Amino acid sequence: MTSSRASLLVLAAGLLIGLSAMPAAHALDARQWQAVAPALQAAIECRTAPDTDAAAWKALGPAEGGSLGPFQPPSPFTVFGLPVREVTVYIDPDGEMGASYSASFAATRAQLRSAAKLDASGQRRTTMGSLGFSDDSSVALSCTVTGSYDESGYRE
Repeated sequence: MTSSRASLLVLAAGLLIGLSAMPAAHALDARQWQAVAPALQAAIECRTAPDTDAAAWKALGPAEGGSLGPFQPPSPFTVFGLPVREVTVYIDPDGEMGASYSASFAATRAQLRSAAKLDASGQRRTTMGSLGFSDDSSVALSCTVTGSYDESGYRE
């Protein structure tokens, strides 16, 4: 192997090691997480929309196209008393498409249905929005908040 090729491999290895040591997008330290966790919990539980102007919320990082995450909580985090594995947030910057606050859980669907007090179809309406399973198979829950977009007068 030539010395230039060896130098290139050493440089590439160093770059890869440096990149792997960089924090992931939306990585929070424990203090930042402690500040934002109550707002996330209330939003995922479909109780209260977060104050997106609060410093704690802004620590989540920039919302590209309204999306934050998915990210893993840096310390234990529960919603409805069940441990959360991952959180994803979408807030339409224009307000037309609404918002969704989602979490995947380290629990069973039956445990989640019971803890969140979901009906037989896996849903529950709240004053904030609609709470329910994210899809038919995963152990994930979403609070969906309706936006201003209305198709009620739409005709083909």
